[in-house]
Amino acid sequence: MLRSAKTDTIYLPSLFIRRFNLSMIFTKRLLFSVICFSCYFAFSFEPPAKSKILIDEDFSENALPEKWSVQTGAWSAANGVFNGAEIEADHHAAAARRAVVTGDAVYQFNFKIGENTKAFQFGFDPIRGALDKKGHLFSVIVSPSEWKIIKHLDKNKPKEDPNEILATARHDFKPGDWYHLRVTTSGAEVKAEIEGVEPLTAEHPTFTVKKPALVFRVSGSDVQIDELQVWAKKE
Repeated sequence: MLRSAKTDTIYLPSLFIRRFNLSMIFTKRLLFSVICFSCYFAFSFEPPAKSKILIDEDFSENALPEKWSVQTGAWSAANGVFNGAEIEADHHAAAARRAVVTGDAVYQFNFKIGENTKAFQFGFDPIRGALDKKGHLFSVIVSPSEWKIIKHLDKNKPKEDPNEILATARHDFKPGDWYHLRVTTSGAEVKAEIEGVEPLTAEHPTFTVKKPALVFRVSGSDVQIDELQVWAKKE
């Protein structure tokens, strides 16, 4: 550092100044990138336009909300989350349904898998009489190392109409971390989004039918769900 003999002015070496300026530029760019990244995810899952909300549940009560039913497994609402676990004696994935009739709609919630989770599914059945088919319609399936959209088989003719994976991608879903899932159905198209992950899209002619309920299934245990919301298009 240099000091003027005539004044009290301090002169910094030019090399230090250049480094300081570069450091400030880098800091500003980094801050700008962080802000943009945060804004993207803050606004990526805003409520859809021209829609009406059908479900808004936060599981704040220590009991299953109205219109829920449990088919298999152990399900409970406690401490603000919905917990699901498979029961070995059932010889079937844990399954619970939330009754609501939807067509084109947006579904979203937070979920967390655990160390003992093999797979978590969110999907639909076709409304009764809409298809000449026995079984589920489609599901978004998350496992610790991947996720996918699958069209389910027709149980009456599994060889002619088997399970079909329509979209899949590798991803490490960490036990104990919360993820935000949004599924959008529009005609025959389905789009599944998880914040920070490349979306999955799929299409099948059977997906146009009405759906009578939301179907949640767990293979293994330790799955938690929170902040369930569903919107439908305004008529």
